[in-house]
Amino acid sequence: MSHAAPPAAPARWWVRWPSLLLHPFAVFALLTLVAAWRLDPAALPRAMAGMAVVVAIVWAFAWWRWRSGRWSTVDASRAQERPLLYAIALSLAGAYWLWIGGRASAMSTGVLSAIAMLCIAGLANRWIKLSLHMACLVFAGVVLLGLWRPLGLVLLACVPLLAWSRLRLARHTWVEVLGGSVLGALAGALLLP
Repeated sequence: MSHAAPPAAPARWWVRWPSLLLHPFAVFALLTLVAAWRLDPAALPRAMAGMAVVVAIVWAFAWWRWRSGRWSTVDASRAQERPLLYAIALSLAGAYWLWIGGRASAMSTGVLSAIAMLCIAGLANRWIKLSLHMACLVFAGVVLLGLWRPLGLVLLACVPLLAWSRLRLARHTWVEVLGGSVLGALAGALLLP
């Protein structure tokens, strides 16, 4: 059983910016852009349009939950806030997989690996609130090592900065940050040649 992170004190902008710039939405949008460009350039407009819709829906839902007082933060920081977020994200990820062409898509395996990662994080949520920020960044960094190595290295070099931000914001404990990182690394490694 994990211990909850202590309540966050008001954070300065330099503590928040890594979490904002390296948010899962931004990281997955970047990964989608590079993956489509490298694997199937003709699919790039479709892949990016689908990603934009997924991000818009999840963001609008998260914003509504936070503004209505149902969530403590827009990131669903409490473990009990996350099951619904996982259900929506997984449903949309499945729809996205179909949108890009399912098994026929060059990005199919990558999307399925990301879905598996989210499923594991969702199941583990009962015991530990794994950092999705960390899981997504490490996943993208590892996957990009095989698609465009320089960018993969840049993302992986950002891992300590994001870990620091998530801890300073008191969104996660060290165990949750490390657990999310390991999950992302394992899911990403499945896609390496």
